[in-house]
Amino acid sequence: MKYVNIYGNKRNIGKKAVRFIRISGKIPCILYGKNINIPFSISLESLKKIVYTTEIYGVILKIEGYDQSINAIRKEIQFDPVNNKILHVDFYKIDQSKPIILEIYVKTVGRPIGVEKGGEYYSFIRKLKVKASPYNMPETIELNINFLDIGDRIIVEDLYNDQYTILHPSHTLIAQVKSSRTIKSSQEEGNQEGNQEEKEITSTKEKEKEKEKEKEKEKEKKKKKKKIK
Repeated sequence: MKYVNIYGNKRNIGKKAVRFIRISGKIPCILYGKNINIPFSISLESLKKIVYTTEIYGVILKIEGYDQSINAIRKEIQFDPVNNKILHVDFYKIDQSKPIILEIYVKTVGRPIGVEKGGEYYSFIRKLKVKASPYNMPETIELNINFLDIGDRIIVEDLYNDQYTILHPSHTLIAQVKSSRTIKSSQEEGNQEGNQEEKEITSTKEKEKEKEKEKEKEKEKKKKKKKIK
């Protein structure tokens, strides 16, 4: 997991103080963890790299009035429901000796061979809940889909990694390639044409048999006439 440096200013708590911080163009935040609870504010520019991304970043916080830097992760972000502006951010202090749980984005790599054959690719999960030590937490989980043929699938069990644990049932479906409607309809049309050809062949054979029977009847009639004479 990569880390970025963020510098924060101590802030007062309360609605008026928070409103003033937002008017000044900064974002109210809080850092919490075991025996720690520090309200502070940071600039929007400082947040952009860790908010508007699919990768997970750790944060090295340097807060005004505190001598030591603090390693943390971004936990919760509150957005304005109208204009989608960031209203508040929660940070959680990392204990390097204990595992943490984060939602990690799934990043697909490649193009399925099944799609080249006319199949359709389906992705069912964008994020996976992962448990790992801060050192081993992945930034993203790469999903190699090059080998997926029509009918193939990837489940959580296929993504096993000894550096972290995915906290989903092992049979959870991640992605698969299905037959497209075009392929199915082409197969159905082919089957229909094949059936029609079989019917026509059968009909022709039956007609030939009828002709043979008619010929045999004519021969019998001629034999009878000769005997009568």
